[in-house]
Amino acid sequence: MRFSHAWLKEYVEVEEPPARVGARLTAAGLPLDGIEGSGDAAVYDFDIFTNRPDCMNHLGLAREYAALTGASLRPPDTALPSGGSPTSGAAAVAIEAPDLCARYSARCVLGVRVGPSPAWLRSRLESIGQRPINNVVDATNFVLWEMGHPLHAFDLERLEGRRIVVRRARPGETLTTLDGTDRTLLPEMLVIADARRPVALAGVMGGRDTEIAATTRDVLLESAWFEPVSVRRTARALGLRTDASHRFERGADPEGTVAALDRAARLIAEIAGGRATDPALDLYPRRLPARLVGFRPERASALLGVALPEATLREAMVRRAFRVEERPGAGAPRSWQVTVPSFRRDVEREVDLIEEVARHRGYDAIPAELPVLAGFASGGGGRGPGDRLRGTIRQALLAAGLTEAINYAMVERDEALLFADLAPAPEPFELENPLQSQAPCLRLS
Repeated sequence: MRFSHAWLKEYVEVEEPPARVGARLTAAGLPLDGIEGSGDAAVYDFDIFTNRPDCMNHLGLAREYAALTGASLRPPDTALPSGGSPTSGAAAVAIEAPDLCARYSARCVLGVRVGPSPAWLRSRLESIGQRPINNVVDATNFVLWEMGHPLHAFDLERLEGRRIVVRRARPGETLTTLDGTDRTLLPEMLVIADARRPVALAGVMGGRDTEIAATTRDVLLESAWFEPVSVRRTARALGLRTDASHRFERGADPEGTVAALDRAARLIAEIAGGRATDPALDLYPRRLPARLVGFRPERASALLGVALPEATLREAMVRRAFRVEERPGAGAPRSWQVTVPSFRRDVEREVDLIEEVARHRGYDAIPAELPVLAGFASGGGGRGPGDRLRGTIRQALLAAGLTEAINYAMVERDEALLFADLAPAPEPFELENPLQSQAPCLRLS
């Protein structure tokens, strides 16, 4: 995934050369595949893992770099000019499938002039391999790569009844997507519809009938949170993979919809003219609760194999926007209660928090030492009585001329049944999708 060094510097102070920035982030678990160019013209190619959608944008990458260096993060300006007319007077939104759409935020920009984007915007997008389209669409794509939240812009006049309805597709409905393909929709697919028909595939791709064109004057901006499994199934069923679906499938930030919406509206008003409506329509029928995770400092040191001061543990999390509190009534050993930021959908367990500590220190800073095993000091070499007995028997058999072999775990069914009398179950366990069709059963011997 490509990132611009100059763009990154807009959100965090970077005094190191690109090679050092890449090395620092690689040691923190964001591997660098390569760098093109040098200085401010450098473009990184990072391998962002699927569990880190929060880093699939420049602000997220800047947040990681700021946490590692102690620099201050500079979020983009999302403030809108005051005096806008209410969005409710220009459009309406309804959610009929809250199980698939937990939040839908919308805002209009009225009186825009669609045309080419300014040079700075085209340059930013082209630097990471994105093709400029027009000032309105480019603004939404810019915010995607800036803040990480997918957006979509509709031509408001082309929405029947100036209305958005988030619902499942109905039998027999079709949609011509932005790529010009006519697609037959299935009832389990989530769509964005107007008062009459589907106009977009939720979280995947918009429709041609409501796309931004040279004649567009009024724009409705969409910023939502869609159920990841629903987006993945729709994209797979239709053979579609987009920048939006790539992020929604992995979990967008449910609390980031309005900030991204405001940022896009501000940019469009600046580069395409028009007036942003205010306040936004923000429907949140299924609020996703904040995740609280218990954390034991002693457990972190034990798992990482190195004693760490509590200040280091706390710093690793606080710098990444985790909120750390002493757990009420906690005695010895001490325990913390950590509130996970909404953009970190990958952190669910204590071990995930310990991984944050390891990343903060750098994986290469963990000492390569074997752990002290129980029984080692007593002369047993770290082995228990059973281990020592098996070792003695193994050596005796080898001395008698026998050969030790380690067999494959998966075997043919007939071979597994030869040992059925030794197994607690009458039938061997058989995989539904074995790697080798001739070896589907777990051996019983």
